[in-house]
Amino acid sequence: MIEEKAASYLANQAKRNAEAIKLFMIGRVNDIRLISSIWNISKINFNDHIAQIANDQHRPYVDFFIMTQSGQLVLSTGEGKIDSKILEMSACDTLSWQGINMSKLFNITKNDNYIPVLMLSKPLSSGRATKDRYFLYCLVDFTAISVLLRDNNMEATGEVYLVNNEGLFLSASRFGAKTLETKISLKKQLPEGNLAAYQAIDYRGKSVLQARQHVDPFGWIVMADQDMVEILDSIKTLEKKAFFYALITGGLVLVLAFFISTSIANMVKEKYQREKQMEFQAIQKEKLAAMGLLTSGLAHELNTPLANALLYTQIALEEMEEQPFDKESISQHLLTVIDEIKHGSSVIKNLLYFSRHTQSDLQTVNCNNLLTKLMEITIPHCDAKNIHVEMTLMPDIPDVLADPSTLQSIVTNLVANAIESMPDGGILTLSTRYIPVLKLVKIEVTDSGIGICREDMSNIFNPFYSTKKPGEGTGLGLFISYEMARKLGGDLKVVSSTRDDASKPGTNFTLELPTGD
Repeated sequence: MIEEKAASYLANQAKRNAEAIKLFMIGRVNDIRLISSIWNISKINFNDHIAQIANDQHRPYVDFFIMTQSGQLVLSTGEGKIDSKILEMSACDTLSWQGINMSKLFNITKNDNYIPVLMLSKPLSSGRATKDRYFLYCLVDFTAISVLLRDNNMEATGEVYLVNNEGLFLSASRFGAKTLETKISLKKQLPEGNLAAYQAIDYRGKSVLQARQHVDPFGWIVMADQDMVEILDSIKTLEKKAFFYALITGGLVLVLAFFISTSIANMVKEKYQREKQMEFQAIQKEKLAAMGLLTSGLAHELNTPLANALLYTQIALEEMEEQPFDKESISQHLLTVIDEIKHGSSVIKNLLYFSRHTQSDLQTVNCNNLLTKLMEITIPHCDAKNIHVEMTLMPDIPDVLADPSTLQSIVTNLVANAIESMPDGGILTLSTRYIPVLKLVKIEVTDSGIGICREDMSNIFNPFYSTKKPGEGTGLGLFISYEMARKLGGDLKVVSSTRDDASKPGTNFTLELPTGD
């Protein structure tokens, strides 16, 4: 009965620590994959990112370095000198786990001390090289495993340590066993009866109760043992001790997992923010390109009120020089000047509303107000191109849930495309509708232009696909508009016909957006 309880306790210790070691290795694999993904995404700040990971106090690394297949050192976070032992191990047969190559444990010299390390490696993309492949290597300080296992010591003589299949110590023990030096004889045949632990003679020559747990697929074995003398002496307090150390072990595993997951989450968050910023810049570029087209007719719209204001100001000044002057007439001229300036100011405000560089969160937006402001800017340009604008806005339409800047960019791009499709004039129709059953608001932009041929219809939302002449379009406008509509929870649809398909050619884009209910 006494031996069964102690055996169960030791077996649990071996199992828990084997799981902790595997979790430790998963963290290392995730780190090297993360570094590899950073290399593939952004090589500009790669050195800073890899240095940040190497210097993180919660990551047990000795060095990261990149070498070519021919052995040329490209980058190192250490002192720049690669130990010959490292080069030797890189050429040896290694274990592959989850796409990462792992060497056997070996010692390196650092500051006149031997440090046991495990070398992981992964091939990188060949984007930087033309003839030679790149490989990422990282040296894991395996003393972290010794610290982890030493914190699980039981009683005065109990200990947990790690050995390989040959019995060679991979972690330092509390009683003097040295890593990669001390070796024990492993029992090939375990006692019958599926016992959780068995009696054995340990590396000190002591009689112990011993349990083991394999850490697959690394070929490692977690050993947990305790002197038989102490087991017999301390059986009364064994259950309390077991509960206490189980909590400590679980706490250590949770803390280690927390720091590893937090560090990885921060790196992923930074990567997401960079991608989001690049996406925003692409949207802004297309938005400004569309605004360039829509605002080309503003010169006349602004020039007229400014010229009128200047004229009436000069008239007022001339009348003030006459004696006596007509105060009422001068007042009327100045009021006219004020009205003209207000008109010009209104035009400028609408332009700023559609061209400001913002990136806000989702909020409720009224589509009727947005279209009204847009057309106040667009109508002068349409008049100059002999384009008649018709607006059919459904009254009391509910607000939609969207990022205002993104929604402005989508609608502005659709209107700009419609104007470009009618070089000889035509009819531009904007309308809004609400579908209560689907809780969707539809914004329709229709033109009577040349239309889109059937061959192009399946490709217009693809990136870099454009029907314009070379140099006249990027091929990103409709792609970005479609992607942004999908991210807002909506959709962008198109129906079009050419003169070859129908008597009345034209194109209709329908932007569907969820309401803010």
